[in-house]
Amino acid sequence: MLNISTKVDSISKLDEYIKYVDKLAQMKTDIKFQKYIQEKVLYTVNRITDQRLIGGTTNDAEIELYKDSNQIRETSDGFILFNDASIPANTKDPSNYPNEEFPIALAFEYGVGIIGSNNDNPNAWEYNVNNYNFGWYYQDEDGEYKFTGGYQGFEIYRYTAEEIKSMLPKWVNDYFKKYGGASQW
Repeated sequence: MLNISTKVDSISKLDEYIKYVDKLAQMKTDIKFQKYIQEKVLYTVNRITDQRLIGGTTNDAEIELYKDSNQIRETSDGFILFNDASIPANTKDPSNYPNEEFPIALAFEYGVGIIGSNNDNPNAWEYNVNNYNFGWYYQDEDGEYKFTGGYQGFEIYRYTAEEIKSMLPKWVNDYFKKYGGASQW
């Protein structure tokens, strides 16, 4: 939320304040402002991706694909930040996957498999109960089969949303100070 306070003690100050509010209102349709915010958002998601997605998954080879897939799509009333990275489904029946693709963007965000050992409650999960390994086997790029229990989600977009929410007032103020709130000023 952008907090604005003012002391209006004269007609000239009121006129100045009205112009200020009018400039802020015009920023919503200012293409230059929209591009400025889009750049800030894309920079933020890419930085958080680099911080949080540091490997240690069975999909290490796809990390660069994911990093390169953060995108912005413009809409009639703003824009959408998204990542639709996917790879061919490596399974006997790929028809169970949309377009026979495995959505690595969703896997990196939310995680895959069973990660009981990362639960704060030490009694929440017990691995290898009755000699059963929770997880699955997958074929790596060399054709070798390896076992995985999955991994926790990296929550890149959740952390991005939190940071954008906290930084947006600063970005608006910075833009307003630099450009006067609209491209014609």
